[in-house]
Amino acid sequence: MLGGRWRGRRLRTPPDSRPTQARVREALFSHWGDRVLRCRFLELYAGSGCVSLEALSRGAAEAVAIDCDRRALACMEANRERLGADGLSIRRARLPEDLDRATATQAAFDLAFVDPPYDARRLQGLLVAVAGLMAGGGEVVLEHSSRRRTPSAAGPLRLTGSRRYGDSALTFYG
Repeated sequence: MLGGRWRGRRLRTPPDSRPTQARVREALFSHWGDRVLRCRFLELYAGSGCVSLEALSRGAAEAVAIDCDRRALACMEANRERLGADGLSIRRARLPEDLDRATATQAAFDLAFVDPPYDARRLQGLLVAVAGLMAGGGEVVLEHSSRRRTPSAAGPLRLTGSRRYGDSALTFYG
């Protein structure tokens, strides 16, 4: 963990995963700043859940982490238990197909982080699905290969900026 109450704690990562690099997470949370405080946070393709747990560590009210891989879910559960992160809800769902079902009982989210496999197709449809879950003024951040072009718009979401970190990039939608 990079900041907040769990700063310096190490997390487990699922085998064969591509965790979000520490410098990318630091840039992300630096960008969000105080918006994380008391926010409702969504993480898709969560893997270890490190971004959700970082949000909770920095003051998010609650976080929902979604992945379809059983090893990732087990890893997230172990990390949640290790930190005592009661504010983390873990859901199993194929994305984007099962996103509505996985979030059916949730209120709108303020911030969302989406980290699909770098070769994932249908980013437009995924972003449109996420847009329907966001509160007014919310922001969606997509992590992707820096060599990949991303949609300039997806439903009501509009691209507001992009930053490159070696092979990774973050694209911001509001």
